[in-house]
Amino acid sequence: MPPPNLGDLLVQIQYPGMTFVESEITRAWLNRHGPEYDKIEFNVRLGDGVEVGDGYTPEIQRMARLLTQKRADIVAWVGDQVDLVEVKVRIAFPVIGQLIGYRGLWRQQHVETPVRSLIAIGRAIVPDMGAIIKEAGVRIETFPRA
Repeated sequence: MPPPNLGDLLVQIQYPGMTFVESEITRAWLNRHGPEYDKIEFNVRLGDGVEVGDGYTPEIQRMARLLTQKRADIVAWVGDQVDLVEVKVRIAFPVIGQLIGYRGLWRQQHVETPVRSLIAIGRAIVPDMGAIIKEAGVRIETFPRA
């Protein structure tokens, strides 16, 4: 069953933590795959972030932690599993490290919720990189008109 807020997501102009172009790519992905998921979250914080210590106000401590946590662009839930989705205009090698890192952080924080797949979405793939990214276990989808 699609997420109850899918209609709202599809008309959203910009998604949290994304540029306008990344949001256009995300909307194209949501149009194609949104109904496959139960829940879709954006800009999901992962990891602990930096702890600046007791010499700072609680607000500064909180801001430092929030600013240094890693953030997955999209966490899409299907049943009791998630897909981690990274949005890039041009998909290149760094997406491998990002998604594998996000999977590791997700596993540390959400032991009970397995990661089903790692997905990179974008307008294009940088030449010579697609096969290697796929070999690393990352699914790629492009939306050239987004």
